[in-house]
Amino acid sequence: MSAIEVSDLIPNSEYLKVRAEYRQRVQAIKDARRVLAGPYLNFLFENKATMLYQVQEMIRAENMQSATAIQHEIDTYNELVPGPNQLKATLLIEIENPQARAFKLKELVGLEGQISMLIDRDFQIQAEYDRRQVDEGKISSVQFLTFNLGAAAAEALMSSGAVEILTTHPACSYRIGLSAPQVAALSDDLKENAHPA
Repeated sequence: MSAIEVSDLIPNSEYLKVRAEYRQRVQAIKDARRVLAGPYLNFLFENKATMLYQVQEMIRAENMQSATAIQHEIDTYNELVPGPNQLKATLLIEIENPQARAFKLKELVGLEGQISMLIDRDFQIQAEYDRRQVDEGKISSVQFLTFNLGAAAAEALMSSGAVEILTTHPACSYRIGLSAPQVAALSDDLKENAHPA
């Protein structure tokens, strides 16, 4: 899976004409890669298509014209485009009530270090997290996770239907099995990473 480049972008004037259809297509991509754990953990596995959409939306929302600003957006979102034998996810901690959210984000300190992926019951891959998203005394409601699978675990995921997400924090302990369509979507991303266009 290649990184986003300026040449991948649709000019803003053209993007506005196709935005509704584009959004619908990307939403289907996201839906296949969304894993819910418990009442408030939302894992969204990212790929080039989901990140390219984010860049397009930022350019639209801010009416960006500057090549420097556009390149900055590309560089920022490329951090979430997975490389070979790798999966990346945005973890959203979704709690609507502000007081409950503030309490829970303090209670969940350390969660980012207690998330893993279990593949075929043989490979347990610890998530690596962006340390910029962690403050002393609380965690951010948005976490960026990287699962560095390695060749053997990636191959196991592509050939097995048994994939789980584990969280082992005392205040937030879940074991979620991915559905066949979810595993297929992640497998497609790994295959594209191995043989980028």
